[in-house]
Amino acid sequence: NEYLESCISSILGEEMVLYKEKLNLKPSGGSGFAPHVDSPSLRVALGDEGPQTFTTVMVAIDDMNEQNGCLLVSKGNWSEGDQDLVEPEKDSNPDAGGRAGAIPVEVANLEYKFEPIECRGGDIVAFNGWCPHRSSANLSPFSRRAVFLTYNSASEGDFHDMYYQKMKSLRDNFQNKALWSNMDHEADMKALKSVPC
Repeated sequence: NEYLESCISSILGEEMVLYKEKLNLKPSGGSGFAPHVDSPSLRVALGDEGPQTFTTVMVAIDDMNEQNGCLLVSKGNWSEGDQDLVEPEKDSNPDAGGRAGAIPVEVANLEYKFEPIECRGGDIVAFNGWCPHRSSANLSPFSRRAVFLTYNSASEGDFHDMYYQKMKSLRDNFQNKALWSNMDHEADMKALKSVPC
């Protein structure tokens, strides 16, 4: 990770720090990812108090091609405000519910040219938080794996631990709210059964 951090810092001409990381495992038959940009969803946890500018580095673990659902990007000099994005549902699941940064599929299909990024295991690909991207289903008989490391400028601060703490809190709050909502629904249904016809 330190090697990649120094590489991306050198390429961008400023010191970068790790904001979040994830392993993307797409099994055989696994679905693709809808078109989106990353910055809005990366801002969900910390809002204006967190970093605002992001660069993601994808490290291919396996060879990636169109058959196994490689990354598809719309190349260009993208920045905030260049995309027509879906407005997420208020107080919804932080991992779904109208993902922040989602691009409507019909808009993506008409207005963006997505190109496959085919690469070998060990290759790296970097893109900024406003670069539209998506992927297709894995139609191969094997899983396809990649690690995604997202960085922000060190001048904005190191928010790695705070990001995960806040996301855990958002997820816990959503699950608790969903649990209470389900309990309220069950209580309502019981009450309705006691009403004489």
